[in-house]
Amino acid sequence: MRILVLGGTSFVGRAIVEDAQRTGAEVTLFGRGKTGPGLFPDLIRLIGDRDTGDYGALHPGSWDAVVDVSGYVPRHVGQAMNALGDRAGRYLFISSHAVYQRPGVEPGSTEDTPRRPPVRDTEELDADTYGPLKVACEDDVMARYGSRATIVRPGKVAGPHDP
Repeated sequence: MRILVLGGTSFVGRAIVEDAQRTGAEVTLFGRGKTGPGLFPDLIRLIGDRDTGDYGALHPGSWDAVVDVSGYVPRHVGQAMNALGDRAGRYLFISSHAVYQRPGVEPGSTEDTPRRPPVRDTEELDADTYGPLKVACEDDVMARYGSRATIVRPGKVAGPHDP
């Protein structure tokens, strides 16, 4: 399986890459090359920058799955999806439990628990915008990839390499 990880050298992305390698997947990393430049020396690294919209390195490739760990604002996610087009078999977006209207979603909650309204008019990440920006990203991923999209909404995450 060929997997592209957008943002794979920091905390959660790093764990995903390590697990994918253990399963024998062929992993490609996309990022600025600034975080963890010495990590995963045997992997293909495609250099680009979500902030500047530099996705040129993605154009020649195709992957069975894309894991988007670093998508926080709709512009970044939309540009990545436009650059990938239909060359992603599955698009897995790492979202957050912060998309839900009520903080601290209770036991028994499902994916259908009401989400916060999406926000698209800012790229400033703070306690008020983080969840709504992720909602907008989720909506865009689902609109583009439909049944080929997977949305993961982790809660509080802690573990090795946690900044």
